[in-house]
Amino acid sequence: MQEQQVGIEEYTTSTTGFTGILKHRYNDFQVFEVDLTGRTAHLTATEIAATQAAGSSNTAAITDEAISEVAAAFAAIAGQPNAALLQKLLTNIQQQQKQATSAAASAASGQQQQQQQRDAAALDVEVDLLPEGSKDVRKAIHQFFKSDPRLPPLATESVAAEGAPAGPDGQVPHHVIRIRPGSGGGGRGGRGQRGGQEKRGQKRGKREWRDDMSWEGGELKHVKFVMLKENTDTQAALGIVARMLHAQPRSFGFAGTKDKRGVTTQWVTAFKVSPAKLAALNPRLRGIKLGDFEFAASHLSLGQLGGNRFKLLMRDVSSSDEEHIASAVSELRGKGFLNYFGLQRFGIGAVPTHRVGAALLRGEWQAAVRLVLQGGPGERREYRQARALYMNHGDIQGALAVLPTSLVAERAVLQGLARHGSNAYLTALQGIPRTLRSMYMHAWQSWLWNRAASERFRKYGADKAVAGDLVLLHPQQQQQDEVAAAEADVSAEAAVDALYDAEEQDSQAAAAIEAAAAGDGDGGDDAAGAASAAARLSSVHVVTEAEAAAGKFSIRDVVLPLPGGRVQYPQHEAGRQLYCRMAAADGVMLPGMTAAEFASRLLRQQPPPQQQGATLAPPTQLMQRRRQQQLLGQRPLLTPVLLQFLQATA
Repeated sequence: MQEQQVGIEEYTTSTTGFTGILKHRYNDFQVFEVDLTGRTAHLTATEIAATQAAGSSNTAAITDEAISEVAAAFAAIAGQPNAALLQKLLTNIQQQQKQATSAAASAASGQQQQQQQRDAAALDVEVDLLPEGSKDVRKAIHQFFKSDPRLPPLATESVAAEGAPAGPDGQVPHHVIRIRPGSGGGGRGGRGQRGGQEKRGQKRGKREWRDDMSWEGGELKHVKFVMLKENTDTQAALGIVARMLHAQPRSFGFAGTKDKRGVTTQWVTAFKVSPAKLAALNPRLRGIKLGDFEFAASHLSLGQLGGNRFKLLMRDVSSSDEEHIASAVSELRGKGFLNYFGLQRFGIGAVPTHRVGAALLRGEWQAAVRLVLQGGPGERREYRQARALYMNHGDIQGALAVLPTSLVAERAVLQGLARHGSNAYLTALQGIPRTLRSMYMHAWQSWLWNRAASERFRKYGADKAVAGDLVLLHPQQQQQDEVAAAEADVSAEAAVDALYDAEEQDSQAAAAIEAAAAGDGDGGDDAAGAASAAARLSSVHVVTEAEAAAGKFSIRDVVLPLPGGRVQYPQHEAGRQLYCRMAAADGVMLPGMTAAEFASRLLRQQPPPQQQGATLAPPTQLMQRRRQQQLLGQRPLLTPVLLQFLQATA
C-alpha cells in the first residue's frame, strides 16, 4: 500500500529528501514515555527497595501499650468482660498486621506468601459483646468506637442475639453489639444498621478489610511502575503479566499504547498488586521487564501523558552530504509536518482496513464479510487454504478447521456464519471483538481526515491560520486531543498486529491479544474519552477575518475534525462540502450521518461524534547526529543518522 492511497500526499518542507531504512531491527526504534510533568520513563531498577517491601499498613501499627490502654478505657464503659473481648480482638489485629508486613518484606515464594496471608486471615477479627441492657451504655459503646483515635478501622452494629445468655435483669436480649471491620477507626468509625439483619455484602466488606490490612501501600491503592518491552505491543505484554499474576487485565492502567516493533518504556499502574509480586516476575518474563515501583493514589488512563521521546536509528542513508542532511533536519525542526494518520492505521493485509470500514458504513454486510476474509499474495499456506475454502466453495466448517486461531477477526466471522447461518452476515460481523471492529470505522475516518488535511494544505498552505479555520481555545484540551490522536495511531497498529501479524507472537502473547481484544476496548480505542463531546465542541473556535489578518493564531493551532455526527467543520473550501463530497464518492452519506449512523449503530460501534486532530505536528526537540557504524562481517555503513526528539504530538 502506498501513502498516496490513504491521503498522505503533501510535505511542508521544500528541501530535497533522502531515503533510509527505519526499524530494520526492532531496537533501532526506541520510545520513552513522557508524563504530564515532563518526566521521562526510564527503567533504572527491577528490584524493590527494602522500605517498599516492608511497606506501610492502611492501619497504624497497634502496640501492646495501646491495646492495654484501650482495653482499660473500654472497661470503664462496658465492663471488664467486654474489655477482655476487645483486648483479644485487638491482639488478633496486631498479629495480622505483623504477618502481613512480614509476608510483604520477605523473599518467600508465592505459595509461602499465600499461606502467610491465609494464616493472617484465619484470625478472628469480629466479636459480639456481652448483652447490655442499658440504652445509655450501648450508646456510649458506639460512641467509643467512633471517637477513640487509638483504634484501627472498626465499626459497631446491632445484630440478632442468637443463643445469647440472659442479662442482669433475667431477660434474654434480642440484640447485641457486634464489633467488625469497618472503613473508619481512629475517630472515623461508624455504626452499622440496627434491627438484627445484616446487609448483603457485609461479609465481603470484612474480606476487603482484611485485604487492606495486608496491603502495604496504605491509602495508596495502586502501584505505578515502568514497563520496558521489546518487540511486543502494550496490550499483549500486559496480558502476559496479568496471566502470570492470575489477575484481570483491567487491573492495569496505562497512558498510551506503544509500538510493537521497537524497544519502549512506559508507566503502568496495577490495582493492589504487591511490588514484590511484580518484581518476582522479571526472571520469567521474555522481552518484558518491570521496575521502578512506587505507590500511587490513582490509576493511569489513556491520554494521561505529555508525549513520547524517540530515538531512531536510520540505516543505509542515501545521502552522504552532511550539509544536505543537516539542512533537511533543520527545516523539519522549524516547519514540522502534516499530522497524518500513518500507514499502520490502515492495516498490512490485502484489503486496507478503511475499505472494510466504508462497507460497514454503507451497510453492505456481505461485502464487509468478504473483505475481512479476503487474503493476499505472500500469505502462509494454511491462511490461503482456509480463505479459499470459504471464498471459493462456501465451506465454513472446513475453513474454520484450517484457519489459525491467531486470526481473530476472520475466525469470529466464520464462527458467526457457522452458528447463525451462511447468510447471517451482520450477526457474524458483530462477533468480531469490539476493539477490532471499531478499528475499521476509525480507519475510514482517518482516511477521510488525511485527504481533508492534504486539501487544506494545497488550498491555503502551512504558513498561517486563515479565516474559517478551526482552533481549540483551551490549550490543555488541544494537548489532550493531540496526544489522543497519536495514541490512537499506535493503538491501531496494535490492533492490526492482532488481525494480521499474531502468528509472530508466541502462544502466550497471541492468547493475551485475543483476550484483550475481547474486552471492553480499553487501550484499543481512539483514546478520545478525555472530555465529553459537548466540552470538545464548546472549545472549538472559527478563525475570523480580523483574527487571521492580525495573526492571532498560528498554523500549529489549526485542527481538523474527524467526520461524524455533531461535528463543526471549517468554514472555508476545505470544510463541510469537501468532507461530504469525498464521503459521497465512497458511498457514505455524511450530512447527519443518516445511513452511516444506522449502519454503525447496528454494529454497536458508532464513530466518535466529535474529535479534532491537529493539522501540524511540531517536534519540540529535534537533534541530528552523525555516526559511523561497523556491522559484523560487513563494510561500514554510509552515514547512518540518529534522530532524537521529544514530540508532544507523538
